[in-house]
Amino acid sequence: MSTVGENVRKELERRGLSQKDLCTLTGISESAMSKYLASNTPLRTDIIAKIARALDVNIYQLLNLEEKTGTTFDICKTALMARSGSSLTTEEKKELIDLIFGHE
Repeated sequence: MSTVGENVRKELERRGLSQKDLCTLTGISESAMSKYLASNTPLRTDIIAKIARALDVNIYQLLNLEEKTGTTFDICKTALMARSGSSLTTEEKKELIDLIFGHE
Protein backbone atom coordinates (compact mmCIF):
# COMPACT_ATOMS: atom_id res chain seq x y z
CA MET A 1 0.00 0.00 0.00
CA SER A 2 1.35 3.42 -0.91
CA THR A 3 1.83 6.24 1.58
CA VAL A 4 0.17 9.66 1.50
CA GLY A 5 3.47 11.09 0.26
CA GLU A 6 3.63 8.62 -2.62
CA ASN A 7 0.02 9.37 -3.52
CA VAL A 8 0.72 13.11 -3.52
CA ARG A 9 3.82 12.63 -5.68
CA LYS A 10 1.83 10.53 -8.19
CA GLU A 11 -0.83 13.22 -8.36
CA LEU A 12 1.79 15.95 -8.82
CA GLU A 13 3.37 13.97 -11.66
CA ARG A 14 0.00 13.35 -13.28
CA ARG A 15 -0.74 17.07 -13.21
CA GLY A 16 2.75 18.17 -14.26
CA LEU A 17 3.31 20.05 -11.00
CA SER A 18 6.36 20.23 -8.77
CA GLN A 19 6.48 19.97 -5.02
CA LYS A 20 7.30 23.69 -5.01
CA ASP A 21 4.09 24.34 -6.98
CA LEU A 22 2.17 22.43 -4.32
CA CYS A 23 3.77 24.56 -1.61
CA THR A 24 2.62 27.68 -3.42
CA LEU A 25 -0.92 26.30 -3.78
CA THR A 26 -1.19 25.24 -0.13
CA GLY A 27 0.84 27.92 1.62
CA ILE A 28 2.93 25.20 3.27
CA SER A 29 6.69 25.85 3.41
CA GLU A 30 8.95 23.73 1.23
CA SER A 31 10.78 22.27 4.24
CA ALA A 32 7.53 21.32 5.98
CA MET A 33 6.08 19.82 2.79
CA SER A 34 9.21 17.77 2.23
CA LYS A 35 8.98 16.47 5.80
CA TYR A 36 5.26 15.67 5.44
CA LEU A 37 5.72 13.75 2.20
CA ALA A 38 8.70 11.78 3.46
CA SER A 39 7.00 10.75 6.70
CA ASN A 40 5.19 7.47 7.25
CA THR A 41 3.29 8.90 10.20
CA PRO A 42 -0.28 10.15 9.72
CA LEU A 43 -0.56 13.78 8.70
CA ARG A 44 -2.79 16.24 10.50
CA THR A 45 -6.20 16.47 8.89
CA ASP A 46 -5.80 20.17 8.12
CA ILE A 47 -2.63 19.40 6.14
CA ILE A 48 -4.30 16.56 4.23
CA ALA A 49 -7.28 18.82 3.50
CA LYS A 50 -5.03 21.62 2.16
CA ILE A 51 -3.17 19.22 -0.09
CA ALA A 52 -6.34 17.51 -1.32
CA ARG A 53 -7.98 20.87 -2.01
CA ALA A 54 -4.89 22.15 -3.88
CA LEU A 55 -4.73 19.00 -6.02
CA ASP A 56 -8.52 18.83 -6.40
CA VAL A 57 -8.63 15.23 -5.21
CA ASN A 58 -10.67 13.41 -2.60
CA ILE A 59 -9.11 12.96 0.83
CA TYR A 60 -9.84 9.24 0.53
CA GLN A 61 -7.56 9.04 -2.50
CA LEU A 62 -4.63 10.46 -0.54
CA LEU A 63 -5.30 8.20 2.46
CA ASN A 64 -5.66 4.99 0.40
CA LEU A 65 -9.16 4.47 1.69
CA GLU A 66 -12.02 3.13 -0.33
CA GLU A 67 -14.10 6.08 -1.43
CA LYS A 68 -17.47 6.14 0.19
CA THR A 69 -20.37 8.37 -0.41
CA GLY A 70 -21.34 10.34 2.60
CA THR A 71 -21.39 13.69 4.20
CA THR A 72 -18.40 15.94 4.68
CA PHE A 73 -18.63 14.95 8.35
CA ASP A 74 -18.25 11.26 7.45
CA ILE A 75 -15.23 11.93 5.24
CA CYS A 76 -13.47 14.07 7.84
CA LYS A 77 -14.43 11.74 10.66
CA THR A 78 -12.53 8.98 8.88
CA ALA A 79 -9.50 11.23 8.45
CA LEU A 80 -9.67 12.24 12.11
CA MET A 81 -9.82 8.65 13.24
CA ALA A 82 -6.77 7.89 11.12
CA ARG A 83 -4.99 10.64 13.03
CA SER A 84 -6.16 9.42 16.46
CA GLY A 85 -9.01 11.87 16.51
CA SER A 86 -11.12 9.49 18.56
CA SER A 87 -10.39 11.60 21.61
CA LEU A 88 -12.36 14.51 20.12
CA THR A 89 -15.97 14.99 21.06
CA THR A 90 -18.57 15.02 18.29
CA GLU A 91 -18.95 18.77 18.69
CA GLU A 92 -15.16 19.29 18.42
CA LYS A 93 -15.09 17.13 15.29
CA LYS A 94 -17.88 19.20 13.73
CA GLU A 95 -16.05 22.43 14.59
CA LEU A 96 -12.84 21.12 13.05
CA ILE A 97 -14.65 20.04 9.89
CA ASP A 98 -16.28 23.46 9.59
CA LEU A 99 -12.87 25.06 10.01
CA ILE A 100 -11.21 22.84 7.39
CA PHE A 101 -13.93 23.24 4.80
CA GLY A 102 -14.85 26.84 5.55
CA HIS A 103 -18.45 26.17 6.48
CA GLU A 104 -20.32 28.89 8.31
